[in-house]
Formats: sequence, C-alpha cells, structure tokens
Amino acid sequence: MSRVNVIFLIAVFLLSIGVILVISKKSITIGILTASIILGVLTIPYMTLFELVFSVFTNAEYLLLASAVAIIPIIGVILNESGLLSEMIENFKFSKKALLIFSPGVLGLLPMPGGALFSAPMVDKTAEELTPVRKASINEWYRHVFHLVYPLATALIIGTELASLNIYVAIAYIFPAFLVAFILGLFFLLRVVPNNTNNASSNFFKFVKPLLVILAAPFLDFILKIAFGLRYLATFIGVSVSLLLLLYLSKPKVNLLPRQIKKAKPWDFFLLILAIFLYQTVFINSGIPDVFKFFNFPPYLFLVVTGFSLGVLTGRLSTPLIISIPIFVAKFGLMTPVAFAILYYATMMGYIISPIHPCLVFTAEYFNVDVRTVMKDLGAVTSISLVIGLIFLYALV
Repeated sequence: MSRVNVIFLIAVFLLSIGVILVISKKSITIGILTASIILGVLTIPYMTLFELVFSVFTNAEYLLLASAVAIIPIIGVILNESGLLSEMIENFKFSKKALLIFSPGVLGLLPMPGGALFSAPMVDKTAEELTPVRKASINEWYRHVFHLVYPLATALIIGTELASLNIYVAIAYIFPAFLVAFILGLFFLLRVVPNNTNNASSNFFKFVKPLLVILAAPFLDFILKIAFGLRYLATFIGVSVSLLLLLYLSKPKVNLLPRQIKKAKPWDFFLLILAIFLYQTVFINSGIPDVFKFFNFPPYLFLVVTGFSLGVLTGRLSTPLIISIPIFVAKFGLMTPVAFAILYYATMMGYIISPIHPCLVFTAEYFNVDVRTVMKDLGAVTSISLVIGLIFLYALV
C-alpha cells in the first residue's frame, strides 16, 4: 500500500469519526449512518457498497437483534407510566442505604427518555439529610454501574456483538471491576447514610411484579442461549415475553399504547443497531484495517485511553465502543474477553463523569446544582474505581 493511499484512508477514517462525534450530539443513529455512507462512498465501489448496505438491512439475524433492542424502551415507558415502578419503590422494605442504590439502579436498567429525572425524586425523598450535590452523585453513580453487568444493557449488547463475544462470558470478566465500583460507591457516596430500615407496611406482590418483568428477559435470554445455542432469537424471545408479561400485569388502556410507543421511540433503537452493523461492515471492506498494520501502540493502553477519553468527550457509552473495537480488531485480531472488559469499564468511568452526559446534566438540573460540582464530587470515586478496577482486570490478562 502506497504512502498516499495510507494517508488518504487515515483521513477518511478520521472524517468518519468526526462525523459520528459531531452528529451524535443530536442523534447517534443518524451520525453512524452518515459516517457509514461517507466512509463507503470514498473507499468502496458504488455497486459493492450498495450490496453491502442491502446485505446488512436484509440480514435476518441483525433484524432480530434490532427488533429485540427496540422493545426494551417500550417496556421502560409502560413500566413507568403504569405506576408499577413507583409501587415497587414504595414497597421496598429494606434499609435506606439499599433504597438509594435500588431506586436509581432499577430505573437505570431501562432506557427511558429522561430516565434520570424519574429516579432523582426518589433519591431526594429518601436521603433528606444529604446535600443536593451528594444526592446528585448517588443518582448518577448507581444509575450506571449496573450497566457493567446487565445483559440487556444496549451498549453491552452492541459492544459484545462488535467484538464477537458471548455477552455472558464478557460479563464474567467485567464482574470483578463492577464489584470494585459498587463497593467504592458505598464508601465514598453512602457511608454517612444510616442503615435504618423502612418500618412502613409493604405489599410484597406490588414490590415483586416489576422485578419479574425486568428479570424475565435476561433469564430467558441466558437459558435459551445456553440450552439451545440461540443467539439473537434468544434475546428477542426474552424481551417479548417481558413485554407480554408487563401488558398482562399492568393492563394498560389500549388507546394509550400508541402514545407510549411513540414516547419510547423504538425505531431509533432499531435503526441504531442496523447502523452499527453497517459501519462495521463498511469499515472492514474499506481497506482501512490494513492501515493499522503500520502503527505500533500498546493494546491495553490504547483501550484505556480511548475508552475513557471518548467516554468523557462524547457523553455516550456506545459511541466509544463503535470507534475503538474496529481499530483494535484491525490491529490485534480478535478481541479477548478481558480486553473488552478493560475497554468497556474504562469507557463507563469516562461516560459517568462526562459533562455532556444527559443523565448527569438532568440530575444536576433537578437538584439545582452545577454540573461541575457534581463532577468534582464524583471525581474521587470515579478515578479510584478506574485504577483499582483496571488493576483487577489486568490481572486476568
């Protein structure tokens, strides 16, 4: 490959990344689709590009996964608007400290628009003795750390698919770092919260109903993948059963369902999955992977630096994975589970404290505090979690 070709391909690749970073501030889906087309038009013959686009958008497996991911936000909106989530929190009969973890944690598992604003009032009411800044930090931290190990987290699904990894194997490797983040959160953010238990009467059935909906999908997904070797079909069946169970338990009014579906914007999630597969396909066929053979950089340092930096700069969790994984695979070959765990964990730590992360911005607005003040309050737990978590993960190499 000539020097001119190398320079051209690098320039085109950087252009595509720039397009993703700029447009994703408004819409990550449009950003990735636009970057894919630009990358393809500048590096691939038109007929070949058309065939690649057609193959992605007609791939049955990709369509199954996209459909499964699109159902998840619908579940989130119906759960919230049905009142089932509020009932679950009201009937939580454990300590105040546990409730401060549980309420943002459970709500954070569901990709609801403006989800941080649903858990913030619960945190506010539960921890009246804490400062607004500390309440904001708790809401931000525990809304996200569970995404490290939740098998229906959209970014985790996307990342493991791009890395060609079994999601449950990846979770097993991430788990030690998750424990670090969880425990350090207890020490830095919740150590002054008393452990007193809520003595109010509770209804166990009202508490457990939403949990059945939330846990049914990953349970079925895991069983079907292990027992029958299914992939995307297992995820689709799991989330579909969760949705049907939710409809049975909540008994929503039929005339409200169209508005709830519109609010969830499932088409955005559907197109996002296809856009990601398209970008990956175009990247592989663009000739750019061959360029990385000319560069030398330590693999794990690359994962930590790009993951954390892009997490902070983009305020996204999926975008850094979409950019970093193709580069890593092109340079070093298949991504190992521990390499993915390092990238995902570093990205999560950067994402949590990003000043353009919507959840952080919404949380700060709710508690009427400055975003930078919340970032400062989260600085110690984030940086120490990053270092200790990566030490644990690096020990697995």
